[in-house]
Amino acid sequence: MAPGRVLLCSLLLLSLQLGLGWGPGARGAPVVEGELRGTQRPQLGGRPRRALASPCQLWSLSLPVAELGLGYTSEETVTFRYCAGSCPRGARTQHGLTLAWLRGQGRALGGPCCRPTRYADVAFLDDRHRWQWLPQLSAAACSCG
Repeated sequence: MAPGRVLLCSLLLLSLQLGLGWGPGARGAPVVEGELRGTQRPQLGGRPRRALASPCQLWSLSLPVAELGLGYTSEETVTFRYCAGSCPRGARTQHGLTLAWLRGQGRALGGPCCRPTRYADVAFLDDRHRWQWLPQLSAAACSCG
């Protein structure tokens, strides 16, 4: 498929998932790795609800640019994606096995963390009608590490 078609299809899917579509059931719901999820997910424009022992995954919030906390003024809203959730402690890497052993002995703290493995840039038009480009603002993929 041509890159333009992929982008267009992705934008259409995103708009439908964010509730920008039309028809019955076209309500807002955050994008979580390309799927619509239940009520345990963050609400658009609000605070995310905490999901109990959810696996590490990509979450989304639709935020006004001013709420990014980066000092920009704009009337626009952007999608901020981040990683959240739990990670299994039984990682089958040498590092994971050694860390589990040391934790069991009380010599190490913590465990695998849910974190971004890829980032996406975000662009928006500020109040002075200039494009602002924020490299690596949003997470694009998550993993335990």
